[in-house]
Amino acid sequence: MRKQGKIGTSFKAKPEPSEILQGIDLSGKVAVVTGGYSGIGLETTKALAGAGVKVYVPTRDSSKAATNLAELAGEVISLPMDLASLDSVRHFAADFSEQESRLDLLINNAGIMACPQARLGNNWESQFAINHIGHFVLTSSLLPMLLKTESARVVSLSSIVHRQSDIIWDDIHFLNTEYNKWMAYAQAKTANALFALGLDMNYENEGLRAFSVHPGGILTPLQRHLPIQEMQALGWTDAEGKLTEQMVPLFKTPSQGCATTLWAATSPMLAEMGGLYCEDCDVANLATEDSPYHCDVAPWAINEESALRLLSVTEEMLA
Repeated sequence: MRKQGKIGTSFKAKPEPSEILQGIDLSGKVAVVTGGYSGIGLETTKALAGAGVKVYVPTRDSSKAATNLAELAGEVISLPMDLASLDSVRHFAADFSEQESRLDLLINNAGIMACPQARLGNNWESQFAINHIGHFVLTSSLLPMLLKTESARVVSLSSIVHRQSDIIWDDIHFLNTEYNKWMAYAQAKTANALFALGLDMNYENEGLRAFSVHPGGILTPLQRHLPIQEMQALGWTDAEGKLTEQMVPLFKTPSQGCATTLWAATSPMLAEMGGLYCEDCDVANLATEDSPYHCDVAPWAINEESALRLLSVTEEMLA
């Protein structure tokens, strides 16, 4: 198990992207940001492009992407891709590889949350399929580009909700048990953390490092499947969809929400590290019985045996 625990950064609780990237030279670098035209993904794209990174944004909704990306400074290129279609994912990777000779940063940011039951591919549960399998295939397809780029990094967006569930190893796709949208989301976010760990374990000796990130609580289109009444019941918002007084200190703006992603992708403090779960622009502490519900990482999300098992299980699904 990689050693989780704060390494001590100078950032306040909710830094802005400009603070994270200050003094870091990113000119000439190339990045791919999935979901990079909405929510915190859009803020990630904006920050990287503004710092001189050439950013590729895979787009499922080309019209929305064109509108949201139109006024960004810097070089931003959109190419079609839908994480729900593995043929589409492979096609994007091929297109990208034809246009570029390097890939410095792969930000696996896109995802769906707590949605109604749906099935994709080989009868796969949709949250696991999109959040994990789609990104697994994308990363695998882009791996040659990453490995030939010095000091490349992969950042996998997880969530604190991972603490609700390990991988449901005996029924990942809810074929024999009743579907629970939150358990499905939780195991998918655990999978995102384990995937980053496994990637780092397999390729750190070749110079590729990977990290997983909990961006924090942020109101974005990710909550589109949650009715106001459910968010009220969770204590997040009031009847008008505004954050409750108790949640205001815990939630971040979308720009603040991309800060930990940017930190994991670029910080010199992480140059000799990898496979770690990060939050609030630092390495997260290992969760204990006394941990607050909104922070720290569960042991099952950083278990090296589980990371290798997930790799094997996913490859079997794709065989």
